[in-house]
Amino acid sequence: MSLDNAFMLGDSPVARWLVENSPINIAFFQAWAWQGINGQSLTYPRATELTPASPMNDCGEVTEALPTVSQAAFNLYDFIARYSICAIDLDRVQYPTQLDAAMFAIAKRQILYAYAEHIVSPTIGLVAACDPARIVDMGLAALTLDCLDDAYSRVTAGTGRPTLIMSSTKGLRTYRSLCRAAGIPQERSPWTWYHPAQGRSGPGSVDSFNGTPWLVNDFINKSGADGEYIYFMVTGDDHGKGPTRGVTGITPSQQIGKMFNKRQMQGIFTASGGGGGPEMLPGIDTWVSMPAGLAVGSQGALSIIRNFSVVADCGGDGG
Repeated sequence: MSLDNAFMLGDSPVARWLVENSPINIAFFQAWAWQGINGQSLTYPRATELTPASPMNDCGEVTEALPTVSQAAFNLYDFIARYSICAIDLDRVQYPTQLDAAMFAIAKRQILYAYAEHIVSPTIGLVAACDPARIVDMGLAALTLDCLDDAYSRVTAGTGRPTLIMSSTKGLRTYRSLCRAAGIPQERSPWTWYHPAQGRSGPGSVDSFNGTPWLVNDFINKSGADGEYIYFMVTGDDHGKGPTRGVTGITPSQQIGKMFNKRQMQGIFTASGGGGGPEMLPGIDTWVSMPAGLAVGSQGALSIIRNFSVVADCGGDGG
């Protein structure tokens, strides 16, 4: 299919990208941890809560107390975007490679959006991997700082405190509102942000709770039908033998450092061409993919507070 206004992308050497007019906030990626895996899935052997060892001061019998062992498997998915560039556009624009670069940039952003949506899916995302005992359900009641602290404290892996808090913008605004209503300063932690005016990253600060950075994923309750969630996580997996196996994204080992695959073929396949059957149209078909998933090592690395009422939006739509 011919891309409308293709000349706007390909005729100027400086017009390299399409500008995304309504980007979705997925700032959590700045703190998301990845690990490479071999094979189609990652399996964690897990043990139930351990019984403390027995203190002894003589040669009495020590009773064996072994935990119950189970396994949790986490699968890879392929997140795929497709775009086609018609031969007409390739022939007529002065810089056709810029046309492809613009579409490739869009495809990568679409894939990141798909992954951000996937990890907060109520059916296959983080909530499905969370220990039910570590979920605080507010039953549509108002969020409170005490309940936030309760959910925060249910993360016991690692050093016993989360390293990342993730919510929607509305969830974060609700927390800020709580702080203002309580008359306490809203917490901030040092952070590094990208500054477009400088073309580089520099120091700044970020919202935080109990010293843990709080970042946004606006695919949480994006439809408005799932209810609000706030996730408290220990991110990362040091592959150790203790309770330090946290929440990570997973991808094949060879993808680390090169997350996106790009495959192109001459000809654009269409299932129903002009003759009523499949046809190949002149142009280039491109598929961009990212094999990825999520994994939760210790269930003590994740807790959730959900189904709370959020701060109201202010009136007016700017129109």
